[in-house]
Amino acid sequence: MLRLAAGRSVGKTRRVASEEGQMKSVVRVEVTLLALVVAACGSTEPAGTGDAGVTDDAASADAVAGDAGVTGDAGIVGDAGVVGDAAVVEDVSGEPLVCTVGTRWKPGDAAFKDVTEAWGLQGVRGARMNAVDYDSDGWTDLLVHGGGTNVWGEGGGRDTWLLRNTRKRTFEDATQASGLLQRRLTPSADEGQGASVYVAGDVDNDGDIDFFLGRGMVAGATDTESSEILLGDGEGHFTLGPADNPLRAVGQAAVPTSAAFVDYDRDGLLDLWVVHNMPGGAQQPLQDRLWRNDGAGRFVDVTQYVGLSTLPWSTLQALNGALSHSWAWAATACDLNNDGFDELLSASYGRVPNHLWRAELGEQGVRFVNESVASGYAFDEGMDWRDNLSAQCHCADVPTDAECGTVPESDPQVCAQLAAAFGPNYRWSHPDDRQPWRLGGNSGTTVCADVDNDGFFDLLTNEIKHSDVGSSSDESELLFNTGEPLVRLVRPGNAVTGLTRVHDGSYWDQGDITSAIYDFDNDGWLDVHIAASDYPTNRALLWRQVAPRQFQEVAPADFFERFRAAGVVAADFDHDGDIDVVTGHTRMRCEGQLGADCQPDDQIHLHQNQLGGHFLQLRLQGGTGSNGAAIGARVEVTAGGVTQTGTVDGGHGQGSTQRDPMLHFGLGDACKATVKVTWPSLTRETQTFELAGDRRYLVVQGQSAVDAARDPMP
Repeated sequence: MLRLAAGRSVGKTRRVASEEGQMKSVVRVEVTLLALVVAACGSTEPAGTGDAGVTDDAASADAVAGDAGVTGDAGIVGDAGVVGDAAVVEDVSGEPLVCTVGTRWKPGDAAFKDVTEAWGLQGVRGARMNAVDYDSDGWTDLLVHGGGTNVWGEGGGRDTWLLRNTRKRTFEDATQASGLLQRRLTPSADEGQGASVYVAGDVDNDGDIDFFLGRGMVAGATDTESSEILLGDGEGHFTLGPADNPLRAVGQAAVPTSAAFVDYDRDGLLDLWVVHNMPGGAQQPLQDRLWRNDGAGRFVDVTQYVGLSTLPWSTLQALNGALSHSWAWAATACDLNNDGFDELLSASYGRVPNHLWRAELGEQGVRFVNESVASGYAFDEGMDWRDNLSAQCHCADVPTDAECGTVPESDPQVCAQLAAAFGPNYRWSHPDDRQPWRLGGNSGTTVCADVDNDGFFDLLTNEIKHSDVGSSSDESELLFNTGEPLVRLVRPGNAVTGLTRVHDGSYWDQGDITSAIYDFDNDGWLDVHIAASDYPTNRALLWRQVAPRQFQEVAPADFFERFRAAGVVAADFDHDGDIDVVTGHTRMRCEGQLGADCQPDDQIHLHQNQLGGHFLQLRLQGGTGSNGAAIGARVEVTAGGVTQTGTVDGGHGQGSTQRDPMLHFGLGDACKATVKVTWPSLTRETQTFELAGDRRYLVVQGQSAVDAARDPMP
């Protein structure tokens, strides 16, 4: 069972008025004094706030105990904790707490401040992060990860940290004690083995968080650590799963780059979608694979059985139709047509088509249909390769080649520079690079979210793009869902949505590999954060959604200016009701003059949100027919005339990341919401609640929503 923060309760009696002013009956509620106490509707700052957006835990508890005006108890709370209609609350002193206008961000307001050192994160380095509540205490922890050997003790080499949220605005290193990096072949008390992929979920439905660690393997090797399932005990400790788990795939070539837990067949057990890149020195990428949970702690490869098999790179017809292997960099799983089953996505490097597999329930169970090209996800419509500078140089060298007569004249100086950088063929293969399969993007993370609040999940792609490659190379952009059963996506383009940027000089690199979508100002509309990678002048970017599908960039002074900010994860780490952001860093391409904007090391940074505002947070726990972590559950939150839709993430993204299991919804000016949960089961059981805002709730399938501030540990 999910454990929330412990506390002690005191009885409080108050009278609650309905919106019409009619007095309801006096109710007695138990107010738990917890570190996670939040302010009531009507307060624009959390109880006990010193600096804006920073809640002092002791002050919060004292406020509830002694100040009836800041109880955090807005709304009508029934016996089961389900909140009804209420806009005005009276405490025991008789003073009403009226729901006021939510905090409004405006340009010039600094949204974040760097609290890295204050939270004890100095020395934690990396570029990929996951938000995870690994010890199930209701507070979001942080996993910063890499794939190398970790040596415990002072001065030891590290690239992975499992950081426990202490509930006191600090993290503590729990990596070694947790056993997450333990070895099977060569156990060691002094070292642990990292992995290239980490995702969390409850694979055995015992109520505890488990992990998948994906590791690369050379074909035939039996003396290296393999991919593993690590089973959690709910107290923050992990043990290795079964040695005979087929998922370990010992001796089989593997280059996992990303994974997603997903219950693809809705049998209540989490399965695993793992995507693969190309082995070193090979000319062919590997098959992406779906592993089905057999319910006994093992995972069976069902890739071919469910229709996910792809072809080796051979024919142009197969390559152009996205029928061949992806060159995968990132996995994603989410329900794009609202039929209750998750689509599977694989984002490809090397301008190779992205894959989108639509789930379809038939007589033989769930099978997948390749909708990559038809959906619009494989690549954009830009197929004019003639502004590619390498193509122009090639055609200057071989003017008789096909279509070279239509290519603009090249610049000899540019051609000399390209030849010096990439060789005599520049970066161009004339027979292949004019084909659709080579005119897509260098695709990193794809994020799934209902950006425009229309009830269908949209996609944000991340792409590496270089100016010399020209307009045919895909850009990072939003793909909006049309809501069709066969899954169709439209690309209005960044000039229309406002996700534009200005480049310095005529030659530039956009190294977009990771990103996040979150509501930084709690206005009820999701905003877009694209992280920077390891190219000079690349910095983290934030665009605010100012109208449906319309965005404006937030100035660095109001956001933060952090160059090479590779990797991002967003969560309410301090439980003050707004979203904080962790960014990573990489020192690749930092040599000489290229490194002017690099940090001295790969130190991560925690940026604490200062804005506040009305919110609602939900932690879901699956019951009968659903997986225990509720991954894939659909949540609709209606407030202020707007319905937002969210889902519990099973992992996604290049190098793997994972969103906070505590779902967060900004409420704008509203102080209450109608919440509909559709559980990830075959029956698609739904529950609806009326909940007061500025609170976080535990929702267990089949039970009433419980206010987390009133749910002490047993």
